[in-house]
Amino acid sequence: MLRRRGIIRTTGTSEVLAIRRGRRVLGRPLPAPSAFVGLELDSDAYRAVPCWSGGPNQWAHVTVAMAYDLRYATIRDQMCNGGIARNSLIVIAAAMARFADRTTGRNCRPSNEQLTAATGFSERTVQRGRECLRLLGVATEVLRGRQRTYVERMASWRMGDRHRGWASVWVLHDNPQASRVIHSLSPHLERSPVTTTSPSSKSLITTRTGARARHRGAPRRPAPDEKGRRLAALWRADPHAPPWTRKYTTGSWAGMLAGPATAGWTPNDLTMLVRDWLATGHWIPDNPTRPIALLGTLLAWHTSHNTLADRPAALDDAREAEIAAQAARQRIAAQEAHREHLIARAIGKAAATGPGRNAAFAALAATRSFTSEKRWRST
Repeated sequence: MLRRRGIIRTTGTSEVLAIRRGRRVLGRPLPAPSAFVGLELDSDAYRAVPCWSGGPNQWAHVTVAMAYDLRYATIRDQMCNGGIARNSLIVIAAAMARFADRTTGRNCRPSNEQLTAATGFSERTVQRGRECLRLLGVATEVLRGRQRTYVERMASWRMGDRHRGWASVWVLHDNPQASRVIHSLSPHLERSPVTTTSPSSKSLITTRTGARARHRGAPRRPAPDEKGRRLAALWRADPHAPPWTRKYTTGSWAGMLAGPATAGWTPNDLTMLVRDWLATGHWIPDNPTRPIALLGTLLAWHTSHNTLADRPAALDDAREAEIAAQAARQRIAAQEAHREHLIARAIGKAAATGPGRNAAFAALAATRSFTSEKRWRST
């Protein structure tokens, strides 16, 4: 089977300059050059690879721990560089989970140096941890790390990125055997939460024989949120919005944009959220597979250190409003100066046609006549 290599993607020069210019205006640190360079996977890279179901914390502290207890004794002999302790593996798994997509567990691309700095373990211990996660069946390496080709290095150097290799791409997912054990230990109770009857490990059936349906036909689908739909329509029509926003209709985006629309977000806020995500070292493919889920990840990242009331483009809007107000003040001042000039001009014209001017010209004519007559007499 051929190894996957991926395709390098770099951000456009105009967009890079706009992001850096905006960072300088806002007084924020400039993004790393590696934020503008990424390796895009093949379209079928994640085919037949599952996702995690409970998020990073549950995967690291429950799924990995349970898989270690169940299968470590079986896979220990298959590890090439020695074994690893349970607590060390959980620490490495938690560090890897921070680099993965929070919704799916995909696109996990930390290097050994990054994991070493995040965990405090040696590089050999990190490598053993990754090997153990793969053998336990809770992580899959969909693209193996490799050196960059000459063309890729030239493209990276144009962006200012001097790295010479690509990190491996991992998918962090559940393990079927561990999932069965977890669900058998914590089933959903059928009746009272204080019942002493042990529930069956089989799935509970709530519909009894002979029960009659209480509804007719399919349930009515809720109407899309109107505010979210209007915000989606404005964002899709914005020329600065990413092209993948037009992949779905406004009704599909309405549910995800209901919260930001209620908080008063604008299309500029959504576009600035995408730029902030890229400026902090993250990467977005040109054609993401699930754009709505991607936006949900960006909103969760924003609300992890802010609230929806803190709009990403608030400072830019305030700056543009101040520029517009200053231009309006200059326009009003210019109109006032022009009005004063017209008044002074009218006063000057009135003075030029008044009796004083006529008297002055009459006196000048009399002086000229007297002078010419005196010259004629002297000759």
